[in-house]
Amino acid sequence: MIVLGETNQISQTGKKNGEIKLSGRAVSRGISIGKVVCLHGRKRQFYRTELKKSQIEQELRRFRVSVRLAKLQLKKIGGLKSENSDAAKVNIFDAHRLILEDNSLLTKIETFIQENKVNAEWAVKMITDAYIAKYKTIADDYLRERYVDLEDVAERLLTALGGDGRQNIRLEKDSIIVAREIKPSTLIELTECQPKAIITERGGWTSHSFILAREINLPAVTGVKGVLRHVKTGDEVIVDGFNGQVIFNPSKETTEKFKLVAEEIQQLNFENSENFEAEDEKLQTLDGREIILRANIDLPTVLAKANNFRTKGIGLYRSEFLFNQNKGFPSEQQQIEAYRNIAELAGEEGVKIRTFDSSFEQFADESAEREQNPALGLRGIRLGLSNKEQFRIQLRALLQASAANNIDIILPMVSEVSEILLTREILENEKSRLKKRKVKYGNPRIGAMIEIPATVFIIEELAREADFLSLGTNDLVQYLLAVDRDNESVAEWFRTLHPAVIRAVKKVIQAAENNNTPLIVCGEMAGSPVYAAILIGLGATELSMNLNSIARIRKTVSGIAFEEAREISKQLENCKTTNEVENLVNSFFLKKWSHLFSPESLPLRKNQK
Repeated sequence: MIVLGETNQISQTGKKNGEIKLSGRAVSRGISIGKVVCLHGRKRQFYRTELKKSQIEQELRRFRVSVRLAKLQLKKIGGLKSENSDAAKVNIFDAHRLILEDNSLLTKIETFIQENKVNAEWAVKMITDAYIAKYKTIADDYLRERYVDLEDVAERLLTALGGDGRQNIRLEKDSIIVAREIKPSTLIELTECQPKAIITERGGWTSHSFILAREINLPAVTGVKGVLRHVKTGDEVIVDGFNGQVIFNPSKETTEKFKLVAEEIQQLNFENSENFEAEDEKLQTLDGREIILRANIDLPTVLAKANNFRTKGIGLYRSEFLFNQNKGFPSEQQQIEAYRNIAELAGEEGVKIRTFDSSFEQFADESAEREQNPALGLRGIRLGLSNKEQFRIQLRALLQASAANNIDIILPMVSEVSEILLTREILENEKSRLKKRKVKYGNPRIGAMIEIPATVFIIEELAREADFLSLGTNDLVQYLLAVDRDNESVAEWFRTLHPAVIRAVKKVIQAAENNNTPLIVCGEMAGSPVYAAILIGLGATELSMNLNSIARIRKTVSGIAFEEAREISKQLENCKTTNEVENLVNSFFLKKWSHLFSPESLPLRKNQK
């Protein structure tokens, strides 16, 4: 029995008979064998694609259009001079325009496309990389630092090449994505091509990309340092999403060995799913405490599976992933259709739809200044209230979709009661407008996502004002411990069993009970057997998780007693250090629940701080 994401492995390189073995952190279970596709780019990600001779002229036109678009953007920025303008910024953008007017640079990129028969993105990368390398060797400090301008221009061109956000390029069969990091939007786009696995240098167990990977059963390993230096597109690779290992250029013997393991796992999963179908719908602990399980849903392709797992509706639908299927904000009608579809699937139990939890960078114009720290920037409910036109459209769509469906609304990143009150005011205004137009609408409940420390301190007030609460443990842990959940270098400090986390979760659960306010725990804690047992002991009765975690959580819930879970949770509340918590969990779980947990499944650390 293995609980992944709880331990860290030091990245190592080893060679045997031409094989290259690298270790990282397993963040999505499974084993896959396939061929590497190297992914590049920051805001818009891409990979090298071979073109047919007949496609080259069209690719050249696409590149020229992107150059014109980039020039127009820079011209627009340059024309925004005023008394308050930052002259230095304007001069920088003027320098960028000069780079785009360099016929030598543009000709080299076009020649590269023609001679190598590759996509424009790859040509831009290769030519600008070569220029940047030369800049970095210049002795003069001022001239040497100009490579940064070229990097910005290259990124602007790559974004312009994206057009509507889709490349219209297909991955080949058995492709395994290798990247420094992978964005959720890129992953959603590539899932249509059914990649077999993911390998990255950066990313954490609770990053959105790997939550998605687990949702669609896509094996993934992260923390593989310098992986792009070791491989190229087309190399064969094995991804072991159980032990956090990747093997490039594997021998025939190694490949056959992992094929057998993969087949055994596939058969085991099939047998488990058969047994799962026969289980009773009502879920209780051994001493009769009922626990409600709901599903977290992101991708439409996963929706059809939800009913097979007998969940009590959908506890979290992340609406921001509609951004990745449409250009910019989806229209009102597109949203209405999407919300109706998921609500119909959820049935009587209903669906809780989170309003766009996007960052400013996700839809901002390229001329906008990048946020230095997006996690603390304009996102969640802040973004909605700062962009009321789009927020009203989403609320209006949710009102119409809820006319004949059970839909609730979750507000992300709430920091105070006023945000709930203002949202209610906007909802009432939109109801009045719909009524005047004689358009049917429903009355969705309003819930607050509890995911930042401020909400823990005012939880009693929030519990009284909100119709329900959603406890987002991923971000709550990140903000409580000041640890970036996507930053591999600080993964050791992202410790879910930190005493502060346990006390904060307990405080939220207690406030919900005091005010008779429904509470759903919907972060990754809910989908981990170890953490789920602790959450139940702390008083949680509703858990929402990705579909692939449900079978394990059902087994855990039905195999423990609430009284036992409450006993260990009370003891944990008094622990002073994370190590003390983890040691207590290890000893208690092995003593009381050895039929459910093995030493390998528990958060014991070999090198505890």
